[in-house]
Amino acid sequence: MTDCRWWTVPCHVAGAVAARLPGALLGATMFVSFAGVLGPDWGGALVLAWLTAGVLVLTRLGERLVVTRVLRYRTARQSWLAVDAAGLAGGRKVDVYVAPNAAGVFALGGHTVAVGQWSVGTGVRTPGLQAATATAVAQLRAGGTRADLAMGWWSGPWLLAKVIVGAFLRPGLQSVMRVVGSVLVGMSVFTCLNHGQPVAALLGVCMLADLAIAYLGRRRLRVAAQARAIPSLARA
Repeated sequence: MTDCRWWTVPCHVAGAVAARLPGALLGATMFVSFAGVLGPDWGGALVLAWLTAGVLVLTRLGERLVVTRVLRYRTARQSWLAVDAAGLAGGRKVDVYVAPNAAGVFALGGHTVAVGQWSVGTGVRTPGLQAATATAVAQLRAGGTRADLAMGWWSGPWLLAKVIVGAFLRPGLQSVMRVVGSVLVGMSVFTCLNHGQPVAALLGVCMLADLAIAYLGRRRLRVAAQARAIPSLARA
């Protein structure tokens, strides 16, 4: 497995960017629309600063600032995770943290490996956590998580809008509204194309793509949970 450097774009990164691109485009469009209220000068400066911040997150310093200041991760330099990650990284610089309100070991960005607070326990590594650490470091080296923070930053307004809407809907009603919303958005896309409005149609396609990607993600999590609960499914 080749290491991921800033001047390369492995297929893992391309896949991660493609999965998050619809949400990022929608988030950027929403932010630009909101910033437009301030006028072309202040609004343009705000948009430029926001886009630049997303680019800076791709650097190690920017990643550290987001992880420690925004996500509130705690450093874990003297932990077993730091020892294991350093041994698996093959010379690559890796920052290790304890993530609040999380479980397991996972990779984030281009240099971060974190262990969830709920998995810290007594501080003793388990075979499951060791295997998860190896997977997380492998993801970092392949570059599969490199764009996560930046794309998440640009998707922020869209993600916030979905959270706010979901907070006012019951869990059972959310599924119904997703189906109804998808149908309405699909109809809007055809209407925009017929009236010569390709930009509006593109935003509608992004919404449909984002909903589809989110559905596939939830389905994959359910299948994985069933496989853990029923060992025969994992061997199938």
